[in-house]
Amino acid sequence: MIAVSNAITTPTNTHILDSASVRSKADMREFLMKVRAQSSPEMAVCRRDLESMVREWRSHNLFYQLHVFRSRTKDVDLELCQSWCRELFCRVVSFFYFW
Repeated sequence: MIAVSNAITTPTNTHILDSASVRSKADMREFLMKVRAQSSPEMAVCRRDLESMVREWRSHNLFYQLHVFRSRTKDVDLELCQSWCRELFCRVVSFFYFW
């Protein structure tokens, strides 16, 4: 598990360094809950749906494991406002992440 200090939170984004090293849904949820506990309520991590963030994180991890854009998918940016098409894309792609 990576340290909570690997998360950089802002009101519009949550950036997680070395996010690809966290592989299970449970660990992702646990990490995000710890970040939420240490963040103020106006930060994006507190305002966005937990499962939506996990799906986006899993889609990043899938591309990382497939060696697609590794330099960009090693970390994840969980932005507060996502378009419906990006949300749909993450929902479908995260389904195929089995690691």
